[in-house]
Amino acid sequence: MNSLAEYVKNYGNKSFEESPFNEVDALVLSQLSYVDFSAIVCKFDSDVEITLKDAAYQFFYLHNEDELKEKISIVYKASMLLSQCAETKRYNDIKLLKYANNVNDKIDKQFSAVTFYIDEGLAVIAFRGTDTSITGIKESAMLSYMFPVPAQIESLYYLQESGMMAKRDLIVCGHSKGGNLATFAGVSCSNSLKKKIKGIYEFDAPGFPQEMIDRYDYVEMRDKIYSYIPQSSIIGCMLYHDLSRRIVKSTNENIKQHQVSSWVIKDNHFEFTNETDELSKFTDWYLKKLTAAVGEENIEDVFETVFDFLENAGINDIEDIKAFHFVNLAKAIGSLKNISDSQKEIIESTLKQAIKELSHLAYSEGISTINKRLSLGNK
Repeated sequence: MNSLAEYVKNYGNKSFEESPFNEVDALVLSQLSYVDFSAIVCKFDSDVEITLKDAAYQFFYLHNEDELKEKISIVYKASMLLSQCAETKRYNDIKLLKYANNVNDKIDKQFSAVTFYIDEGLAVIAFRGTDTSITGIKESAMLSYMFPVPAQIESLYYLQESGMMAKRDLIVCGHSKGGNLATFAGVSCSNSLKKKIKGIYEFDAPGFPQEMIDRYDYVEMRDKIYSYIPQSSIIGCMLYHDLSRRIVKSTNENIKQHQVSSWVIKDNHFEFTNETDELSKFTDWYLKKLTAAVGEENIEDVFETVFDFLENAGINDIEDIKAFHFVNLAKAIGSLKNISDSQKEIIESTLKQAIKELSHLAYSEGISTINKRLSLGNK
């Protein structure tokens, strides 16, 4: 049973000629996209390259480990992964270029991407995702009522420009929202660029509105899209996927499985299981039930209320649910102005049900009964 770090250690002495690029390599580079390469890797309008080893040296000259420990977990782990990769034969000579990092709070846009030249024949374009906090979930939830979001539009522009300049075959990848951006861009780009794309890898990524799934160009690219989620996927349950997603075993619990450092790797591929767990099934069911109950035209107001409520209640991640009390729930629901009283009642009742069920799951109580309840509810 190996982790991502152990994979890098075990395969670090093998070149890509000796062991070709695989799904785990796509995950490694997806994680490296979380590193802040500002002032290290050239910007999008330049073609200057830097080796991964040199980029790592400059990064750790600018940032010490104590500073990095203050960052969110996924950023810190990505930094440590960069340090490890820089010492390997497999990754140290990869070229990095065209780093983009654009944040605009006024239009709720967070976009970042980087291009990796693996060798003369292959380039990898990796899009950065979000973290495991409630804020990260909120950003992914926005995809359900805004389409396309600003970051999706920018991902298409980035892929089209960087991909055509690469003069190589392409792999497009990303974790969390980054996986959504990778798929959106890969599906929406020009036909000439699509011919260069050998695979689109999305790791625990939110899906799309049904209109996107039904598009001809999505169906056309379906065989090139590889989707992976952990057993307790929450982010990956959002919206719709027209794919056979592979379910990866994880050593973490609940939403912490979104951290891919916990995903189990065997040799040079993931270790899979047959189905998601009760938490993931419940989340999938609940989000779809809530959307159907209030109507797609009202789902933005619903999510804004849900996340404002979670923030006001001090719920920052799944662990905070353990200490939750139902204070202020009615007040939060009552603040909605654009939906009917009956819809408010639906939101309140489904929220209460969700939090109670999630609390049971967090305490490992009543797990065996949840699927039975869902089955009865669907009859």
